[in-house]
Amino acid sequence: MNEVYQSLLTPIIYQWAATHGNAKKGRSSCSLCFCNDHYHASIDFHKDNIIELRIIDKETQESLFYLHFQMKDMKMATENINAFFSFLQDNHTNESNVLSNVATMKDDLRILLSCTSGITTSYFAYLLENAINKCNHNVIVDAVSYTDLDNVQSRYDFIFLAPQISYQYAQMREKYGNKVFMIDSYDFATGNVEHVIQELIEEENER
Repeated sequence: MNEVYQSLLTPIIYQWAATHGNAKKGRSSCSLCFCNDHYHASIDFHKDNIIELRIIDKETQESLFYLHFQMKDMKMATENINAFFSFLQDNHTNESNVLSNVATMKDDLRILLSCTSGITTSYFAYLLENAINKCNHNVIVDAVSYTDLDNVQSRYDFIFLAPQISYQYAQMREKYGNKVFMIDSYDFATGNVEHVIQELIEEENER
């Protein structure tokens, strides 16, 4: 990435985020707080263009939304931060009944999730595998760094990329074909696996 462009990313994104309603400076000059009656919500800007998004329930202290990523371009950063703001504005009612349709999926699917290191996708992989297997389906869901995809991708039926590496999507799609998909920022940060399952069901039905 051009060094001048990279040096401008953080201050530009900071100023843009600070224009949103209820924005207040956090404890440090590199953080913004968007707390309300229900949530402790913050955006923290770290060195090396790393942004951390966090929303915690005030009553239960449960982490409801968490995402950290290194900014590679403006589009990636704004999409992830917009997911953060969407959570604060949504009522979080989930009327989807996608899990009732899991029976239409075939058994023995192998699904690979990928991010920068493979660590942040491990928990999402656990949630996804657990949700499908609870419906009496046997699937394998693994997580790996995108740098290792060349070595392992042939073993899997589907590859889902985490929002931290959304800038890699076009290249991965070109290399590995239509088995590559993106995980939505909102879904990834909140641990909502239903949209991923829905994509799996739809893709399986088309094959």
